[in-house]
Amino acid sequence: NDFEGSVAYLSPVNECEWAGSNCDEELCLQGVVFEEEINVRGTLPHELGSLEFLQVISLENQQITGTIPSSLGDPPLRIIDFDFNRLTGTIPDSIYTLSALEQLDLNNNDLSGTLSNDVGNLSSLIFLQLHFNQFTGTIPDSLLKTPILVAEFQNNGFVGNMPLCVGANGQTITAISADCGPLSGALVTCGEGCGCDCY
Repeated sequence: NDFEGSVAYLSPVNECEWAGSNCDEELCLQGVVFEEEINVRGTLPHELGSLEFLQVISLENQQITGTIPSSLGDPPLRIIDFDFNRLTGTIPDSIYTLSALEQLDLNNNDLSGTLSNDVGNLSSLIFLQLHFNQFTGTIPDSLLKTPILVAEFQNNGFVGNMPLCVGANGQTITAISADCGPLSGALVTCGEGCGCDCY
């Protein structure tokens, strides 16, 4: 356990000394990273958006509940990793304004709503994991505007055509998974030879 002997979170010392905090040389908090399965509980505070230098937030495989705060659209985040929690609600519109965001991991929660067409504004996005949620609607063509390499959509309610296709001219995608197989009723249609892993 990397946290053994570390200063407890919210202790009355500089936050850079707290377990899970990563700071730069000027003591600006750039990362909040909790190792997996240390049973972090509670909700995501709105105040996370006030961390103006925050680039990485990783709370993978914890017991986080509630919704994703819209304030997370304020810091220059590169990585959001909330998979294997108990989050509900939708993806806030503000998330789609994060031009530096490279990785959005939201799989294995209870999130719902649609994937906005504004996902195409994520001009640095290379890794997208939305599988095992309650998302609905179509998968936006605007994903083609991103440099995405890996996209996972299975075990949701997405329907319609899959715009991504491995090997297609001008596309960067290398791995796709979706509900395009018999087990899901083939809700999503992947192009022939597009390399989809179908469920």
